[in-house]
Amino acid sequence: MPRLCPPLLALLATAPLGCGPPPPDLAAERAALLQLHAEQRRAHLEHDAGLLTASFADTFYSLGRGRVTTPSRAESTRRFQAYFDQSAFTAWDDTAPPVIRISPDGQMAYVIVQKRVTLTARGAVAGPPEDVQYAWLATYEKRDGRWQLTALASTDRPAEPSR
Repeated sequence: MPRLCPPLLALLATAPLGCGPPPPDLAAERAALLQLHAEQRRAHLEHDAGLLTASFADTFYSLGRGRVTTPSRAESTRRFQAYFDQSAFTAWDDTAPPVIRISPDGQMAYVIVQKRVTLTARGAVAGPPEDVQYAWLATYEKRDGRWQLTALASTDRPAEPSR
């Protein structure tokens, strides 16, 4: 009966360890999340609710004003489009670079955003410009090869005067 040498046994014993998926390219995943962030800005400035909600997961949680809601994508699109139709944005700008953390397996991430938004209500609700400081935490999951927004927790306050 042939005898296997110890180095060959070690190689055979550890071979299955190298068969897993390759590690994620975290720099590419970060770039993809930053691209979504840029699309969210563009959606606001161009009044495109469909672009904004295209990355929402089928089950999406919204946390704000002391409540947790789970609106459908269609409901979110309708709500944002109504908001966009009544708003004229003059600024929707980061006040600090987004903080992005991606799980080691590249399947989950969160993004912390600080943003100053200046807008004027249009139509029947027209009024003076509003200058608001927002902060939010967005969570994402990678599904079918693309990032989907699963939850958003947001808070706001009047912006401090520019110096």
